[in-house]
Amino acid sequence: MLPPPTGQVPGIPVSEGASPDKRPSLPIDFPTALRLTLTSNLDIAQAREVVNQARARQQAADVTVLPNFNLGSAYNHHEGNISKTEGNIIKANRDSLFVGGGPSMVFQTTDAIFLPLVARQLTAATQAGRQRITNDTLLLVGDAYFNVLRARRRMARIGETLEFLTSERQSPARGQSKGMLPLVRDVVELGGKEALRSDLARVEVEVLRRREELAGAVQEWYLATAELARLLRLDPQTPLEPIEDFRFPLALPGEEWSYRPLDELVTIALMNRPELAENRALVQAALDRVRAATLRPFLPNVALNYAWGDYGGSPDPNPALVLPPATKGGPPRVVSQPGFGPSDHIHHFSPRTDLDVSLFWRLQNLGLGNLAEKREQEALHRQAILRQTQVQDRVVTQVVQTLEQVQSWRERLNITRTALFDADGAPAGPVFRSLRLSFERIKGGEGRPLEALDSIRSLSDTLEAYGQSVTDYERSRFQLLVALGMPPAGFIDPSKMPLPCVPPDTGGVQP
Repeated sequence: MLPPPTGQVPGIPVSEGASPDKRPSLPIDFPTALRLTLTSNLDIAQAREVVNQARARQQAADVTVLPNFNLGSAYNHHEGNISKTEGNIIKANRDSLFVGGGPSMVFQTTDAIFLPLVARQLTAATQAGRQRITNDTLLLVGDAYFNVLRARRRMARIGETLEFLTSERQSPARGQSKGMLPLVRDVVELGGKEALRSDLARVEVEVLRRREELAGAVQEWYLATAELARLLRLDPQTPLEPIEDFRFPLALPGEEWSYRPLDELVTIALMNRPELAENRALVQAALDRVRAATLRPFLPNVALNYAWGDYGGSPDPNPALVLPPATKGGPPRVVSQPGFGPSDHIHHFSPRTDLDVSLFWRLQNLGLGNLAEKREQEALHRQAILRQTQVQDRVVTQVVQTLEQVQSWRERLNITRTALFDADGAPAGPVFRSLRLSFERIKGGEGRPLEALDSIRSLSDTLEAYGQSVTDYERSRFQLLVALGMPPAGFIDPSKMPLPCVPPDTGGVQP
């Protein structure tokens, strides 16, 4: 809220009836909530893993030009008819075994050139997408936090109303009088006018109505803190109690931006918003795919296979036959016998090397498939451009809307402040002055309780408008910072929030 000229801190006293201490609560402030969001929120954690996945895909695309390496063995067994080289059919039983390995590669020139380019753009898009999700999540957390503050302000407003209705203490705000209910009750008990009995009943009804309203506000507070705890991954059963003075707007960093010209803010948003960076990367990736589809029929492909290892097999032609020695005690005789030896044996293992290289061009479906692929990628590229334009229009609209909300709620806040506070910032504006004068008239016997009751209702309505204005002023300022694409670290540490180049001219009104 705008500070008073004297430097005093205007405030509305919060009665004991506004305290929600029905169960233990956990203290928290806005920077802590944002810090927990960046470290604990599951949506942001998933976005980080999407970036890691994109980086892994980029690494795979970068090594597309490297060959695969195969290592293993191959065994072949055949029995029966087989064709000779010249085409004759013969019967043969044979076995072969290869043990070794080597590189193999099908080098598709188009993919080797464009896949890494596309992968880099997709990685850049996921990184910008992570920032977009972070900003969206921070916006959700900020909205949930402001809802908690709004509920606490409503409880404070009802508590202040009950203070004027039920307090047994004398207060200068009531002309040194008790609250409305004990004041009217004392008058009736002392033999006051008979007509005051109906006024007493009306005040009792008003008190019951405000107590029921307070119970609903406490329920609203519990529900709001549970939603905030869910986003921060805290125990939703433990209410979160903001430690800031919720009677005033939060001191958010970057307040100066709301005083800058609209054109300047739009330019900043178009430069900073991660949605635009994300879509720019997707547009470039779609363009690279169009170029790949266009060049695919004209660039050659290379297939290479190389293998080295030991190779052997059976049957063995002219196998050796071992005969008894010709003389007693002599060596055995080894002679060759015509034909083939038995199969199911592996003989003559020795090194073997094979190299196959092919260079070829491919026309998918006689080139019609390539044409269809190109047209499809061109359509996807045009879709990406249209989405980029949509996002740009949405960003501009968000900046215009949020700036208008900030300025409007700032004006409405100043109006309600004028009704509540005087020039020195004390709670002595027309609303409180009317209450004090009404109580003084009742004590002097000149006024009716209904006049003060009407002033109390006016106080409740004005405090409700004040609480709504304060909350929406906070909410709109935070939304403006997110709409401008400000860095999340700046929300936590004001020193990291960029400042306008030229100090804003606030017309003598301090933010």
